Amino acid sequence: MKRIILLLMFGLLGLSQANESKVEEVLNSYMNAWAEHNITKIDSYYSPQVVWYDLPSNTTTKGKKEVTKAITDAFMSYVPDMFWIKTGDVFVSANTITYEWTYGGTFTGLWGEKKIKNKKFSIKGISTTTIDDKGKIIAQKDYYDLFVFQKQLGL
Repeated sequence: MKRIILLLMFGLLGLSQANESKVEEVLNSYMNAWAEHNITKIDSYYSPQVVWYDLPSNTTTKGKKEVTKAITDAFMSYVPDMFWIKTGDVFVSANTITYEWTYGGTFTGLWGEKKIKNKKFSIKGISTTTIDDKGKIIAQKDYYDLFVFQKQLGL
């Protein structure tokens, strides 16, 4: 009986580790799509029912088409040299990964009605990404300090 319980425990541990590896693998590939600035590829990682929550704006966007447009507009459209890299700690629990990151680049465009030209910035944040059993992102939640970002833009 003890052997069966131990075998089950090790089997479940192996499945858990395999799932964690899959979640990290999907996230790494997703972040590579961002590094390539490839909107079509970014979109391919979202499930049709994906939900994106952005804490600084307190907005929730639902649906693949809507999330792809909102998230790439927010983080890529005025930052042609944008970068987004994992830094610091990474935690995986079941199908959700929580990770620290740095996002930056050179902002040129409108912030509200104010025109900004060639302002370099770099901010830190934390996100959680939840992935379904098909390897698609079903939830993305981003947490970062908007004040620091705006300050770096000279606002």
